[in-house]
Amino acid sequence: MARTGHSTARAALIYRHASAERDRLIADAVSGLVDKGRKKRGKGKKKKDRKPKEHAGDTTD
Repeated sequence: MARTGHSTARAALIYRHASAERDRLIADAVSGLVDKGRKKRGKGKKKKDRKPKEHAGDTTD
């Protein structure tokens, strides 16, 4: 109710379905942007073997 700005539970229930549809559209759009960003980032670049960084508390023998 607070998210949609309705003062009664009845009003919130009436519009709940439309809100769920909008949430799905937003989630799909964000997912598409993430996929596009991953594809763009991955083009022409190969994975490199990177040595993990040491931590301050690590000791070497």
